[in-house]
Amino acid sequence: MSRILSQDEINALITAASTGAGGDDRGDLAGIVVYNFRRPDRVSKGQLRSLHFLHDRFAKNLSTSLSAFLRTMTDVSLVSVEQFAYSEFLMSLSDPTAFYSISMPPLDGIGAFEISPPVAFVMIDRLLGGTGHTPAPNRALTDIEHNVLDSAVKLVLEHLTETWHGIADVRFRIHERETRPQMLQVTGPNEIVILLAFETVIGECRGIFNISIPASAIEPMEDKVAQGWGKVRRPPSPAEEERLMANLGRVPLAVTSLLETRMTARELVRIRPGDLISLGHPVRTPVDVRVGDVRRYRGRLTVDQGRVALAVEHDGAHDQDAAGARA
Repeated sequence: MSRILSQDEINALITAASTGAGGDDRGDLAGIVVYNFRRPDRVSKGQLRSLHFLHDRFAKNLSTSLSAFLRTMTDVSLVSVEQFAYSEFLMSLSDPTAFYSISMPPLDGIGAFEISPPVAFVMIDRLLGGTGHTPAPNRALTDIEHNVLDSAVKLVLEHLTETWHGIADVRFRIHERETRPQMLQVTGPNEIVILLAFETVIGECRGIFNISIPASAIEPMEDKVAQGWGKVRRPPSPAEEERLMANLGRVPLAVTSLLETRMTARELVRIRPGDLISLGHPVRTPVDVRVGDVRRYRGRLTVDQGRVALAVEHDGAHDQDAAGARA
């Protein structure tokens, strides 16, 4: 029958182990590192750092394309690159949300792509011709809304495919979609995934979209991942430049020319239909023309086919540069 140790004997053993008593090198605990067997690090810190640089460039390129696609200022920035168990990733998501499983041929496994509801509804509103200022409803996306959002998701995946082209010929494609993440079978709950979190700002809306890639798909490409981010991006081809200019050419911009005058309150209340108001601006005096909030041109008032018009005479931006040089 085995002997049961007393508490004093147990304490003595622990003390001996911590001080290295008995000449056994294994008693030195200084080099022990905590390791979580339920969440092993499948991807090294060097690979995570390389993925961070790689997708930081992806975020900058995507910002430009989404701005043209949604016809409003859009900023995408990489927040974090971490590895989690897939079950932990699912628990961090809202329910309902816009959730996609994505195929990655020729790599094995299925990835995941999630857009937070505020960002998803703003994208849909912009794509349907809205202003994007409507508050996001507290409900799941309808099938029609999901179909509209698919076009924006495909644009994101096209940029992701282009970003990974320097590492491997991976083609990211929509596999399935759902409003409840738990309803899609992407991978096992204990499988380790690389989670890429991006902050997205569309106009006044701010939210997150997440990309999940199985660690098993990245492990065989350790050397390529470490080297891929350092490659210099090739200059755009003439066809790519033409496509970019075509997309930017469809972006509407506010062009305004402001003429101001002052009136007393007594004069203002006496205004009647048919009265003429002098703007106090001589016809030959130049007028500023603004694109958005930036003064871009200088012109003068004129008449075109019976309507008041403004003839652009020269570039106002050059005047600002000259004034800055004189200062």
